Amino acid sequence: MLQQMLRCIADTAHNIDSIEVLVNFDTDDHESLSAIPILEMEYPFLKPRVNEREVNIHVNVNKMAFDATGKYIWGLGDDCHIITKHWDKIAQAKFETFFVDKPDRIAIGAVDSTSVDKCQRHEWYTDAPIATKEGVAALGYMIHPHFISLGADVATNIVYRSVDRIIDMREIVFDHVTHNTIEKVVTPDQTAFEYRQRQYSLQPSDPWEYNYSEDIALIKSKTGT
Repeated sequence: MLQQMLRCIADTAHNIDSIEVLVNFDTDDHESLSAIPILEMEYPFLKPRVNEREVNIHVNVNKMAFDATGKYIWGLGDDCHIITKHWDKIAQAKFETFFVDKPDRIAIGAVDSTSVDKCQRHEWYTDAPIATKEGVAALGYMIHPHFISLGADVATNIVYRSVDRIIDMREIVFDHVTHNTIEKVVTPDQTAFEYRQRQYSLQPSDPWEYNYSEDIALIKSKTGT
């Protein structure tokens, strides 16, 4: 799945030379580790990172967010295959327009996905938002560290929405492959929404009910809102 994701990036980017893709490889995933040299030859923009496996995948995602050298950071899984051509040019233009009167440059880009279940509860939110380096530095994370995988995107959206710093970029679309096959890979009669609800029950907190007051106070102090 990773190779498909990298190929999609190469095929859809407007300027691939301006893009770096940091990918986390777990130290116990020997098969994937052995493929790194081949992937680096085929995809020169790949910047592999090797870390111990974490129960909370966002530990390593947040590490890579701080390692990234670009202005904008898109936190995609290997099951996220970009569809929209020139997505990088579109996102950059949207960010730069939005930041004309916001010198702190703190916001996320709300892209769209083909995920079948993301609109099933409360208001719309973006899977895999695009963040800025300034936003990551301000909050100390890209993806909210309290949650294990599912639910972290919800949390990030709630925090940025509190200061009206979500930029609509829904013309940028990616295919969230795993989400779209959840009904088949879990059980034939379990819907994706039921799957997500079950995953929420495994979280330390429900992301829709968690107390974000500290995060919101921090982002308000950084944006002057």
